[in-house]
Amino acid sequence: MVDQEQRKLKPIYDALDSGSYKAAIQTCNKLLKKQPQHETIRALKSLALLRANKAEEAIQLCDEILASKPTDDTVLGIMQHVLKHLDRTPEITAMFEDAFKKQPGNEELGAQTFMSHIRVGSWKSAQLIALKLFKSFKQPKYLFWSIMSAVLQAQNAGGVNPGMTDNAPILLNLALRMVTSSPIPSYVSPDHFYLHLTILKTLDKLDEAYEHIQSERGKRLCETSLVVDELRREIFLAKGACREEAVLCGERLSKKGDRNWITFLSLIDSTFDVIKLNESQSKCETDSVAPATDSEGAGPPPSEAKETPSSTEGNGGEVDPELTPKPTPHPELPLEPQALIDGLRELFERLAKEDGLKERGGHLASLQLEKRVRIREEGQGKSVPDTLVSLLKQYFNNFSDKTCCFEDLKTYVASLQERELTSWLGFLKEQADACDFSTPAGLARSINVFKLQRFSSTSRRTEADEQTDAATYLKAYFEALPDLSETDLQPADDLAILAANGLVSAWVITRKETYLHQALVVLECASSKSKQNYQLRILAVRIYRLLAANGPALSHYRTMDVKQVQTDTLSHLILSRGSTYSLAPVGDVGMTQECITASDIYNQNSSDTADMIIKAFQFEKYSQITEFVEFEDRLDNSLQRDLTRLEYVRMKFTTEKLEPEALLLELQELEFVLEKMHHDNRDFAVIPNYQPRGQSLADQTSMGVVRGFQWLTVFLQLYIRAYARACRVETSVASDMNTFLSGWLSEMTEDEKTFLKFSQILHEWIPCPPLLSREAAMAALTGTATPSDATAAPAQNGGVDPAAKTNGDQERKQSPPPPHVKQDGSG
Repeated sequence: MVDQEQRKLKPIYDALDSGSYKAAIQTCNKLLKKQPQHETIRALKSLALLRANKAEEAIQLCDEILASKPTDDTVLGIMQHVLKHLDRTPEITAMFEDAFKKQPGNEELGAQTFMSHIRVGSWKSAQLIALKLFKSFKQPKYLFWSIMSAVLQAQNAGGVNPGMTDNAPILLNLALRMVTSSPIPSYVSPDHFYLHLTILKTLDKLDEAYEHIQSERGKRLCETSLVVDELRREIFLAKGACREEAVLCGERLSKKGDRNWITFLSLIDSTFDVIKLNESQSKCETDSVAPATDSEGAGPPPSEAKETPSSTEGNGGEVDPELTPKPTPHPELPLEPQALIDGLRELFERLAKEDGLKERGGHLASLQLEKRVRIREEGQGKSVPDTLVSLLKQYFNNFSDKTCCFEDLKTYVASLQERELTSWLGFLKEQADACDFSTPAGLARSINVFKLQRFSSTSRRTEADEQTDAATYLKAYFEALPDLSETDLQPADDLAILAANGLVSAWVITRKETYLHQALVVLECASSKSKQNYQLRILAVRIYRLLAANGPALSHYRTMDVKQVQTDTLSHLILSRGSTYSLAPVGDVGMTQECITASDIYNQNSSDTADMIIKAFQFEKYSQITEFVEFEDRLDNSLQRDLTRLEYVRMKFTTEKLEPEALLLELQELEFVLEKMHHDNRDFAVIPNYQPRGQSLADQTSMGVVRGFQWLTVFLQLYIRAYARACRVETSVASDMNTFLSGWLSEMTEDEKTFLKFSQILHEWIPCPPLLSREAAMAALTGTATPSDATAAPAQNGGVDPAAKTNGDQERKQSPPPPHVKQDGSG
């Protein structure tokens, strides 16, 4: 019977797989004549209609199937696909709930119901269903599903305002009880243990979490799982166990061969925390034994000091020496700060010597330590030794043939003082005299020398300096490895970028556009030989936009083939103030299309991220679930998303005719955006910057000040006010924005400031029409209004309502806007 059913449905599946949707529909109709109520065939027909772009028929058939409340797994799976593509995700949840109520003993159906609630972020319902599954089928994973759902519910994960809810303690304590009552202990799995520790840490039960970590099984899990070890580190620091952290990291580095950079950083951070702790304890001891200068205000002698509740409780008021906190450091760590620092120096030097040139961790750790020592001593007003310069030279000699050398050193070079830079630049000058471009190692070394020389430069540079440097870099570029294929990444590409940096600096000094033209020639030449180098194209995009050549900029941006989440982090390169080009006499319609393309990731985000969260639940990767939820929230509330949306609104004024009924919907959208909490996910570090100290190529090639939350808020209010006036509805935006704008102009260009002034004067000059309710406004805009719809209406038969400021006779009494603001300075 089953084989016969499969043979019957096989032609439909084959037609769907091959894209022959018309044939699939015909086959379904043929079979439905014999079996009109066959649920699987009807569901397949609905799917075929949807893929054939017959949405209305698909929706009608879909509603009929849902009304029958199907329970068959195949039908439910097909309907899930249909509803997902129709963007009716909540109905998927209702469909599975109805099916599970009919078949409460179906474990697979229960799991699907749980996942449908996870998809829509209904953590409370998901928790209850998972608990029901655990009670019915005794599978431990269902209990941990319920625990994880309770944690997400406590965090209001994915909500409008993520963060701990008012009932978070109740939910977390419930989750903790479920963990402790689990039939299997949490330490059998790293992710179970991670979830247990997360709950304890959130409840501030650090001592209990510390005990679990210090158990033999806990230590083993920390050694084998990076996420558990990261959480352990957070708990140690929150508990103040900096001595234990320092000892543990030291043992891992010296005895277990750990070379994770995070371990190096944690050792340095915890050691300086120990130093602060020792100094504060020493100060407290000094203050407690200091003689009183006056009988009034002098504290009791140490022997008569008031006991703390923890030291006297349960002992009849007597001090229990075992409970009295003692300021005794860890026996394996010395007290003196210099001894601790010297110990770290010796450890890192020994590790660097043991590892040689195969590992950079020990060498970089020595640099990081000296940087921290420098910050500490500068804060105490002490003189800074020249140790850092010596270490920089040593590191350069060891690793200058690696392309990462500059990125490794630039953080530490930036902290050098003037007197140290002289020695450092002299060293680099010696290296530059011995540059060799004939081998890959020699080329990498030469490029690192050029980058460090330019980055370390402090003297005021002139136009001639930048011209000379650009010529030097360009000459080296053409000498270096000319025989590589254009499909390969060219090792000499950084020399072309250096030359472009120099030419941009010359433009900044002189404001001669010829230098920007020369920089573009260099970048176009280099990108033609190295088609895969995105940094060349990013810099070309920035310079083309400065020259108002949006077409070539858009071409380079599209050649980079930015996809998925990269559109959120990189689309600012082409879309920042993109409406400027649409407002020009010859508008670039391609910018409007780019706004739509860049917004696709946000439409896909909810669906794709929900799938990832479901997979994480299925494979019990609880450490990843909160990351996926946070990822979804950061994309949903992305600053770049709403900057792009506002740019698109501004572009539509010049490229599209606004339909009256769309005005109110646009207004509601902008009001919703105004209330959101935004995350700035934009990546500016991707712009290659090799400029001298104190200069930024991103700032030099930016079209005005970088826009942020203030810019978005001001322009949202500006357009909301205009839309509300057009729709004749009330809005929470202040009518007079002059006071509001006084402290929010730092992100505006001069043209944008002029545009805002013009808007304010125009708003004051044009009388406000009678206001309507939102429902009446929609009816008025769509032409379906009746006299009773309006909350206020102008007088009929040509009369003027004296209570209403219409745009009739009273308008002529108004003064026109001043002539100096009669311009579109929208920037």
